[in-house]
Amino acid sequence: MEITVLYQGFPGRSSRGFLGWSSCVLIRREGKAPILYDTVGFHERYSLLAKLKELGVGPEDVGTVLLSHFHFDHAVNYPLFPNATFYLHEEEVKHIEENGTKDLAVPREMFPALRDSGKLSLLSGESGVVEGLPWLLTPGHTPGLYSILTEYQGRKWALVSDAVKNILELTSGDAVMTWDDAKSKESIRAIAQWADVVVPGHDRLLEIERTGQGIVVNPLHESAVQIIVPWKDETFSLKI
Repeated sequence: MEITVLYQGFPGRSSRGFLGWSSCVLIRREGKAPILYDTVGFHERYSLLAKLKELGVGPEDVGTVLLSHFHFDHAVNYPLFPNATFYLHEEEVKHIEENGTKDLAVPREMFPALRDSGKLSLLSGESGVVEGLPWLLTPGHTPGLYSILTEYQGRKWALVSDAVKNILELTSGDAVMTWDDAKSKESIRAIAQWADVVVPGHDRLLEIERTGQGIVVNPLHESAVQIIVPWKDETFSLKI
């Protein structure tokens, strides 16, 4: 198995709202169709397909798309993958149907096409295995958000999307922008207890070191984005 982090997340918001720069992971296994965990947002469609092409993966090659939850910055590019089976948790579907008008990050207008496509499969319960990968329900940010917990290169990797959005949430145990604060705390605690490497929704890859006093969390890489201002012929880098 090979895990390729196509996008590290980047935290931040502007005077116009949240940037929505989220993480996205490609999983490849010998003899099996590639798997995507999340699909980033509309604004990254061109770069997502370009990144996959560089790795020799066409959109028609992707066999599985694991949608951690149905928010605009994680799920909206699902139509790019015509041959994929899509997985959501049944609690997320219930959230879309019951709270889609209240949770404004849900692109509820896009859900009927997915629901009626014949390609949507629902996960149920607290944990299980999907396409050979262990998953864990990690609610809070939304009721049906699920994480992938797997062994890779001798370490425990947790692909957690917005169950842990950034390093502050992982170190403090407290989440912001959560549907259920108590459940977010439980999910963060479970991830922190299990994982060696965390791929959060909106931050760099994070490494957990356990000490007698608890855990120490360190970023594994720098995360940077380039802002291009064409009329100034300048490029600015934002780094964390």
